[in-house]
Parts: sequence; structure tokens; C-alpha cells
Amino acid sequence: MLAASAASAAPRTWVNTATSKCLDSNGKGAVYALGCNGGPYQSWVSSQLNFGDQIQDVRTGRCLDSNGAKRVYTLPCNGGSYQQWQVTDQGPFGYQIQNVATGFCLDSNGGGSVYTHVCNGGNYQRWH
Repeated sequence: MLAASAASAAPRTWVNTATSKCLDSNGKGAVYALGCNGGPYQSWVSSQLNFGDQIQDVRTGRCLDSNGAKRVYTLPCNGGSYQQWQVTDQGPFGYQIQNVATGFCLDSNGGGSVYTHVCNGGNYQRWH
């Protein structure tokens, strides 16, 4: 069940539960996690597509994307399955964000890297 953002296109900041760092990107398509600063590169809007949510960076207008090699980046929005994410409420633990095409979950680490990985239920794969 889509629960996080499909109901509203209001901008939001995604904060990693384990690191307390915010999902961030730049105009070159890199995606990473940094200390939360309230800036527009850390603001994301979602819109529901056929199989999941499209998550778009407010500042760049580019969409969160991934591939089978577990890389995460942004590209111009195209509505493809690699740009669709199942956002599932995990209660007090935050949301799991799972790529529709790969089945991998959005993940991060203490160094600020953002990638996808096999879904494991851990706090590094939880976002609030």
C-alpha cells in the first residue's frame, strides 16, 4: 500500500532513520545523504504513477532513479519503472522505499552514500 506521499504532492524531506541525514541531490544527478539543512535540494515531491510513486527533487526537477547495479541517481523524469517507488509505512520506524523495477530498497550508510540493496528491514532502509 502506498502511504507516504501518493496522497499528497506537498514537498517533503526524507530523513534516514539510522543516520538522521537527509536525502539530497545535485544538478548533475548525484544522490547522497547530508545533514539536514532545509534547502531545496533536500525537498522532494511525489506523484502516483501506475505502479508506485515518482519522487522528484524540487530544485532540479529530476526524478529519483536506480538500476540493477544498485546505483541511485536522478534523471529527467520519464515515468519508467526504474523511477517508480513503492513507499510503504512501517509505523514508528519510518517508510520503506522500494524500487518497482529492481525490487531493491533505498538504503544509506553513515558516510552519506545512497544506493539500493536487498530489502532487509533495517533502519538504514527506513526514511521518515
